[in-house]
Amino acid sequence: MKKYTIFIRVDSGDKIGSGHTIRCLSLAQALKKMNFELCFISKKTKGGISKLFADKGFPVYYIQDNHSKSKKSEIIKNDAKQTAKIVIKHQTESSWILVDHYNLDFKWEKILRKYVNKIIVIDDLARKHDSDLLLDQNYNDNLKTRYNNLIPKKSIKLLGPKYALLRDEFSILRKTVKPRKNFKRVLISFGGSDPTNETGKVLSAIKILKTKKQFLKEVSVVIGGSNKNKGKIKKLCDSIPNAKLYESVYNIGKLMCKADLAVGAGGSSTLERLCLGLPPIVSIIATNQEESTMALGKKGYIINVGSAKNLTIKKYVEIFENLDVKKLQSISRNSLNVVDGKGGMRVAKTIMRLQLT
Repeated sequence: MKKYTIFIRVDSGDKIGSGHTIRCLSLAQALKKMNFELCFISKKTKGGISKLFADKGFPVYYIQDNHSKSKKSEIIKNDAKQTAKIVIKHQTESSWILVDHYNLDFKWEKILRKYVNKIIVIDDLARKHDSDLLLDQNYNDNLKTRYNNLIPKKSIKLLGPKYALLRDEFSILRKTVKPRKNFKRVLISFGGSDPTNETGKVLSAIKILKTKKQFLKEVSVVIGGSNKNKGKIKKLCDSIPNAKLYESVYNIGKLMCKADLAVGAGGSSTLERLCLGLPPIVSIIATNQEESTMALGKKGYIINVGSAKNLTIKKYVEIFENLDVKKLQSISRNSLNVVDGKGGMRVAKTIMRLQLT
């Protein structure tokens, strides 16, 4: 039997977040069940969680980070050369590359093309790619035409939340969840680094509301290891009755199931919440989250409160005070139709069929 190896080029860190890493790991675990060999290629970056790959049993090869003030084209070329060296050293009968990285593009893929049999791209930004298969798991208004003339005609397109790369825990937990009716337990989670300290703003708003009236029975707070405001957030949690702080939680699905309402950032976490019928209040903390967050908000699948940089403690107080219970109930029911948690296996099966082309 032919030996297939997929090299996965992905990074994480303070400036990148962990969403790319987590979704690639989810897909790697699905592909492993289909007898693919998987290995990761990453940079050692501050706040990165690439160690998680090794913890889950996958080989990890590291490339050097270029901290110089080089032009973007030179950085891409250097990254591609280092990646190619690893591919050449560890290649098998059929070696593929999967890339999930906003800083690597068509030019990077062109360099790698001569060293691999297939190129798989995960992207959210509707950019030009040299791919055999392209995955964009986000909800978008112009989903069908989003990548027209941006990828080769022969390239397979997997577009939309049907292909959301969620961990197995979500498809399992989904079987037990029901649409929420009462909203007394909130889960606050703004990703690994939370650069604008939305967590602190939301907790401060809840503290203000609790002095006015009985507000929320339980408050669960999840932060990443690279959160610079960890100490302040801990003090806020200690000052709020029934508030509990969790750090670097990998299996967040159980906390989502216990919650009635989520407050957090856009991106992959939103898809996780929708899969479990958890109505989310979503703020946009990165430009790549804008289109999908706005589209989901228009359809009534989330409460979009706009850009994080424009949100204050006072604004979050107003958001909580104006929550509509019937609207939240509707969001909880409808969100279960957006993401079913089986996207990873759909993508893995399509990649399996890619062997025949």
